[in-house]
Amino acid sequence: MNKHFKMTEEQERAYAELLMGRSVLLVGAAGTGKSEFIRHVRFTLPGRIAVVAPTGMASMNVGTGAVTIHSLFQVPPVKDGYFDFDHFTLRKRTERALKNVDYLVIDEISMVRPDLFDLMESLARRARKRDDFFGGICLLLVGDFHQLPPIVRREEGEFFLTRYGSENPHFFDAKCLRGQTLSVVQLTKMFRQQSVEFWDILTKIGEGKIDRGIIEKLNSRVIGSDPPPKEALVVTPYRESAERKNREELEALPGAIHCYVGKKTGTFEAINGDDLPSPEVLELKEGASIIFTCNATGNEWVNGTGGKVIRLHKDSVDVMLRSQQNRILSVGVHEWSHLIPDSKEYATTGTYRQIPLRLGYALTVHKTQGKTCDSIVVQNDRRFFACGQLYVALSRARTLESIYLTAPLRPSDVKVDSRVVEFHEKLAGSSSKISL
Repeated sequence: MNKHFKMTEEQERAYAELLMGRSVLLVGAAGTGKSEFIRHVRFTLPGRIAVVAPTGMASMNVGTGAVTIHSLFQVPPVKDGYFDFDHFTLRKRTERALKNVDYLVIDEISMVRPDLFDLMESLARRARKRDDFFGGICLLLVGDFHQLPPIVRREEGEFFLTRYGSENPHFFDAKCLRGQTLSVVQLTKMFRQQSVEFWDILTKIGEGKIDRGIIEKLNSRVIGSDPPPKEALVVTPYRESAERKNREELEALPGAIHCYVGKKTGTFEAINGDDLPSPEVLELKEGASIIFTCNATGNEWVNGTGGKVIRLHKDSVDVMLRSQQNRILSVGVHEWSHLIPDSKEYATTGTYRQIPLRLGYALTVHKTQGKTCDSIVVQNDRRFFACGQLYVALSRARTLESIYLTAPLRPSDVKVDSRVVEFHEKLAGSSSKISL
């Protein structure tokens, strides 16, 4: 927990609603303090709290104790959707955890499919033997619906159309939400972005309200005779592009590769094989560009801070921060924990120990979500293909001047979901509560 954290008026309002036992939908654009608020309530709300997120990467962004939804609720990924709730067994560990939880925090709610949300609600009622919403658990639902949407395979479209009325469903389509009322708090104070103009550009991209002026401002950042900083992070929609860039840059450096092998215990398993916070086999050389994959307890760095490897040791790495070129930090092994509420306090179900670094030449848009980057190269030669991708990529930066584009943008590159726009308009029209 950040002892220096001071809540804004909006965050205080959300906190007060939670104290009164009211479920809260907390929404805010990138860089408005959503993750910091989760880390704060995790350690200050009275009662036992479970923190979950739809992916391993998202759960790691909010600190120690967060796990994936699939880990806490003990449900595996399925082929044809989570529609037959009776098919899923309520496991003893999940029943014990849900019985003892007072608050359930769900981060990146925009990425949660409605069928999974309905299943979670059903399991919570079964575990607590109560018929009210989520068995009486108080919810904090956190997200930015302009960011990445739920992953729905093409062959699942017919199922969702039949059950939820749309082939591109969202959390707010969940059947268990019908007739429910949530307290709504919208975060508006910007912490990451350092310019009102840039904030305005990001807001309009998120909403799909672009014009020629915005496109021209962004295209002024196309790489020309003025190359980007050598340490700038390449952000791409394509995993193979990111992996190739990292491998090429590492191999181009002189010297031998040093491998650090992570160690997992218990049930610290990712849903996707590469969703560990740092690679299970971390390969580094002296001189390599890196980014941090956790927040430092002493605020020396945050998740996404860039640096350069100065020296490699057996169990630690000396890193020079990009933002403080005269400062070298010794980075040792970090431990991430999976915690769930138990009858007494919290039980650790698994741990992962590794140097909290990964190569910092390139990342996919998916892996940058939740990170703050010093400078980025947006690799848009092959075009962004999903709603929210361009918005997520650009919003990792603090300023427009720290963004570099590999090709000019076109209005068609800004992809938004009209149903998300309608939902945001509904939120804007509500004073402090919304009925779904």
